[in-house]
Amino acid sequence: MAGKKVNTKFNIFLILNFAFAIVTMVLVLLVTGRMMGKESGSISLFLGLAILSEVAFQVLAFIMHKKTKDRIRIITVGAIFTASAILAFMSADNYKLYYFSTFVFVFAMATNQFLQIGKGVDKKGLFTNILLGIVLVALAIAILTDMNEANAKFIALVTVVLLLFISLKKLVFPTFRFEKIKLLLDILVKTHTLDVIICLLAFIIAFSFILPIVEESIPTFWDAMWYCFAVITTIGFGDFAATGLIGRILTVILGIYGIVVVAILTSVIVNFYNEVSKEKRDIEQ
Repeated sequence: MAGKKVNTKFNIFLILNFAFAIVTMVLVLLVTGRMMGKESGSISLFLGLAILSEVAFQVLAFIMHKKTKDRIRIITVGAIFTASAILAFMSADNYKLYYFSTFVFVFAMATNQFLQIGKGVDKKGLFTNILLGIVLVALAIAILTDMNEANAKFIALVTVVLLLFISLKKLVFPTFRFEKIKLLLDILVKTHTLDVIICLLAFIIAFSFILPIVEESIPTFWDAMWYCFAVITTIGFGDFAATGLIGRILTVILGIYGIVVVAILTSVIVNFYNEVSKEKRDIEQ
């Protein structure tokens, strides 16, 4: 019997894919540490390097993909990521460049989602591409509406969260064959759960920029994040409340979407349990 053909190029791609994900996560941790230390110059350096790792991944993806449409998408997204990295390196103590760098980075992710529409995905994948693209555009606009020097030290938080999401998706890439872990990863990929979760995170961050502007009772970015957490978890401490029309509309949107995310996560857990039980029964038989 002939042995299974080994695709060396694809295996190299998987190894580099894993390496770029690890590098990005390490740099993101360094960014987070510098944010806590409030060293803005170091933030710009590590943030720029983390984004450049994504540029390197786009180069790798360009080599792997042969279709002209895919290569055009990769070049477009890679160019926007490059612009974001350059702005990050230039920002140093210029808080406005921090905002523009993050805006460009989020815009690159939104562009990537929109350019993938119609790329041979199922209806659920098409829906999540459109939804994630729209939410990321809303987040980019929310970033530009803030432009507050007091929040400039923490604007990198947006990029940190999104970079972690990108790295997680690369690590979840169907590379591994570790039985139950692989089964769970397959369910996460097929149900587009990661995209749904990043939409929720993008909603939280975007609303945290907008709420302090439209609600006097929610004065700061961190108070808004705490308020969003209370809404999603339905805890409702009552220490902050939206009283204006815009604030209430945002609260309704966040509350409804939070319920949807909880339902999806529940279905993922149930599917995983059912699949594991099925495999166990098959082994016993």
